Amino acid sequence: MCDVGRIKHHLKHNLWKENSTILFVGYQVPGTLGYSIVNGAKKVKIFGEEIAVNARVEYIEGYSGHADQEWLLNFVYSFTNPPKHIFLVHGEEESQIALKEKIETTSETKVTIPSFGETYILDGSTSPKCEIDEDEEIEYRKLARKYEMLDDIENLIEKMEDIGENIKDSKLETDDKDIIVLSNRIKELQEHINKIIGE
Repeated sequence: MCDVGRIKHHLKHNLWKENSTILFVGYQVPGTLGYSIVNGAKKVKIFGEEIAVNARVEYIEGYSGHADQEWLLNFVYSFTNPPKHIFLVHGEEESQIALKEKIETTSETKVTIPSFGETYILDGSTSPKCEIDEDEEIEYRKLARKYEMLDDIENLIEKMEDIGENIKDSKLETDDKDIIVLSNRIKELQEHINKIIGE
């Protein structure tokens, strides 16, 4: 999805080059850097820097390892002895729910979409017993909140960078009312951030 790892460095150094080709060979989740590039973004932010997308962007859908719903249903129907229970552990939530409903309405197989921290005892019944590890659930929620906060900080940084670019591009005089208001807002934001971090 191009959100982490060495790929971000490769993109930063090659995405702006017209003689480069960026070849995607798998599905890109909405909201990711890869999704933005595949769907025609003209500029993207990588490590806080705005990068022009001048490279040729190509996408080979056939290499994706994900079977579509029809093929997955055909797989379920192909068993001589159908499974008693299916766990859907991969895919976007909306797609999982649609597939679950389709399997359950067209077959006698029960389907579960497990949540993080759930453990199932497979005893041969059609309704496996679920146990929840509360410590794992708490750790997951902490981790999720941590990433939400990091996303909030990244969004704030991008907005501040946009304000900076607007100031650079503007032809405002130092006594212009707009620049005075903006300057006061920036000072308020600095004070607020300093209070949060305890300075």
